[in-house]
Amino acid sequence: MNRIILSALLIIMAITISCQQRFYKKNDYKNIDNEVVQEAAKTMLQFRKTSPFLLDNNRLILLNKFQAYSDSLVNTTFKEYLNTPEKESANMENTIPMLYFYREAFDKVLYEVKNAKVQYGSTLVWMLYNMGFVVKTPSGCFGIDIDHRLAEQLEPYLDFLCITHKHGDHYNTKLMEAMTNHGKPVLSNFYKESEEYISTIPTSYKIGNFTIRTDISDHLTNPKLPNFVTVFRIECSEDAGNFSMLHCGDSGFNPKHFMNVQGSVNMVVLRWGESRENNILGTGEGQVKPDYAVLSHLIELRHKPYPHGQASITKTLEHLPTVKCKNTILPFWGEMLIWKNGKMKAG
Repeated sequence: MNRIILSALLIIMAITISCQQRFYKKNDYKNIDNEVVQEAAKTMLQFRKTSPFLLDNNRLILLNKFQAYSDSLVNTTFKEYLNTPEKESANMENTIPMLYFYREAFDKVLYEVKNAKVQYGSTLVWMLYNMGFVVKTPSGCFGIDIDHRLAEQLEPYLDFLCITHKHGDHYNTKLMEAMTNHGKPVLSNFYKESEEYISTIPTSYKIGNFTIRTDISDHLTNPKLPNFVTVFRIECSEDAGNFSMLHCGDSGFNPKHFMNVQGSVNMVVLRWGESRENNILGTGEGQVKPDYAVLSHLIELRHKPYPHGQASITKTLEHLPTVKCKNTILPFWGEMLIWKNGKMKAG
């Protein structure tokens, strides 16, 4: 009898995994009726074969296509999409290329976070959207600045969540509530529901195999917001290859606001690589020396196209050569990075 039950469970598990795979693969362009989105889906399939570590002509062409699709989307349409029911939003995703990309990236990240088995000594890092990252090690998983209309679905797989500041493109209320409802820490400088982990001064935390240090910064684009942004430095343990990362959020990149997080770090998440961001790169007081610098904040769809709000891919590519880190990369939505043996590679 036990063997029969076990066999049945194995069959159910196999069917579940198969359905999950089909769910992610349903974004294949062959299943899309709209010709414009079908062409966009082909673009994404091509892009998924490229690497952020090889900025060749093929990848540049595809990145520029993403920018063109973004420029054609009115930001009020995206705001409308964020508040529509699932059925209506799915229709929008199948008719508007940029919304297709937005959903495809989430489906990819969710599927991989849920199913990836992390080897000992390794760390997996996903860029989700804007400045949102998910990091998974053999012993835990956390998110930073996760903003997506479906973000709540990530909760079962996250052990804790970090939020740099109280701007809508850097957090998701439903995800925060889901985390606290399940007793999981939400680290921020404003979210009172996670009282033990709220701080407006430089602070240190220990959660599982992760050590977190923070510092408090002004906001990059708004001088009227001093002490508004928390920068997070997360140190992973030996099982994760001792991976370390610093997420700067929308910091003003003043070294005096990085004193508690300074030093060598494997990966720093910058904004879009403009000159002031170099202020924290180096070996002086309040500076960090990264092995890899990641440029982010690309195409935040709530904002109007550059130069009226968005950090565009085009301008970020112009900034990239001047970033004072030899290994500066430009990942895009849904891409995975792997840290192993002291180096980072594409997933």
